[in-house]
Amino acid sequence: MPGLTTVLFLVLAFTWRPPLVITDLWQDPLKNLQMVVGPAAALGLGLAAGLARMTRSTILEALFDDYVRTARSKGLRENAVVGRHVMRNALLPVVTTSGGAMGALIGGAVATETAFGVPGLGSYLVQALNARDWIVIQNLVLIYGTIAVLINMLVDLSYAWIDPRIRYS
Repeated sequence: MPGLTTVLFLVLAFTWRPPLVITDLWQDPLKNLQMVVGPAAALGLGLAAGLARMTRSTILEALFDDYVRTARSKGLRENAVVGRHVMRNALLPVVTTSGGAMGALIGGAVATETAFGVPGLGSYLVQALNARDWIVIQNLVLIYGTIAVLINMLVDLSYAWIDPRIRYS
């Protein structure tokens, strides 16, 4: 589970307590933002660090390729070289990894919502598991599966946008 230790750290170290009454998003946006910061940090910190390391390493690897040297020798500015040539090739592994990490985020959301007491599909799934409500469990698994398939489809379709050499026919 991504961020499970981060969840425990945030809950214990900062003595974070969820609000007793959940307000409507448009009634009190600041209170809702305070309610979301802890779970979002617990879910995102570990995955963001891994993606940042991967982005850095793929960019550094692409900076020393022959096509980058050729683009620099043509007289292109460094911003144009990095933006047009380096980033397009360096982003493909990052997008692939981030698409795969979405499954971990979905699974981690169940534990994070339960630990922080935030109402959502994850805590609803835990309540349904405790009550052995099989219809709700099946529907939530179907929803989570559909979300995962849609994310993977968007990742695959984004390859052609990132790298024009990739064509789907």
